[in-house]
Amino acid sequence: MRVLGFANTITADRGLYLELGSLSVWFVVVVLVAISLGSLIKGMTGVGLPLFGVPAIATFATVEEAVVLMIIPVLGSNVWLVAAHRQFATLLRQHLPFLLAGFAGGIAGTFLLVAVEDRWLKLVLAAWLALYLLQYVFGDRLRPVFQARGSASAMVGLTAGTIQGATGVSAHIVAPYFNGRGVPPQAYAFLVAAAFLTFSAAQLVTAVSSELLTSDRLVLGLTALVPTLVFTRIGVGLASRISMDGFQKVLFALFVLMEIKLLADVM
Repeated sequence: MRVLGFANTITADRGLYLELGSLSVWFVVVVLVAISLGSLIKGMTGVGLPLFGVPAIATFATVEEAVVLMIIPVLGSNVWLVAAHRQFATLLRQHLPFLLAGFAGGIAGTFLLVAVEDRWLKLVLAAWLALYLLQYVFGDRLRPVFQARGSASAMVGLTAGTIQGATGVSAHIVAPYFNGRGVPPQAYAFLVAAAFLTFSAAQLVTAVSSELLTSDRLVLGLTALVPTLVFTRIGVGLASRISMDGFQKVLFALFVLMEIKLLADVM
């Protein structure tokens, strides 16, 4: 049994289930700080909100809680990005197999979030975070693995959506899929955001229908929308003012620490 200091927290086989009003102040701070930093990274690099936020929150709670708490902030930030770059909406037709299969995968992955033991979810999350770290180290050499075209793109979309639903993180599949498609940066940002929005919508529908999105999680998710939007805007402004090389090195070090903590949790 693991207790995080919540008053009247219910602990079950699935992990922690929070009651409305039982959230401790420090856990709320952890969630908001993780989401704020993830939003800052997203604003600077285009991706990073769930990639940073989910592992960070999961080191203090269950993967289920981390994934569900990220649904609304991810949904909100990507609605804003899609709306801001809506002039590229015609590009979506080229990627409908990827997006539709990804929506189905998002539903399936969210059901897996309920069915699979938290220890195994953390192991999968650690594996996907490790894949991201390998992509960072080896660069373009791993990118062709994800750049399917035509009907094969549906399989990539299904995989990305399922991973998004089960672990909350799919940037290391989505970003390479759209990279190198010959579109300008703003169009790339629109396509990536549209994919995340599609997957998040599937997560939201399934989380509501399966009662994963409890009232306390809904309140905390809506509260987190404020720092999400604020720090995304700040990140966009900082992107041209700081050394991206140095920033990426610091981010890499943080991801390595998260990887170590996640692996320690499943040992």
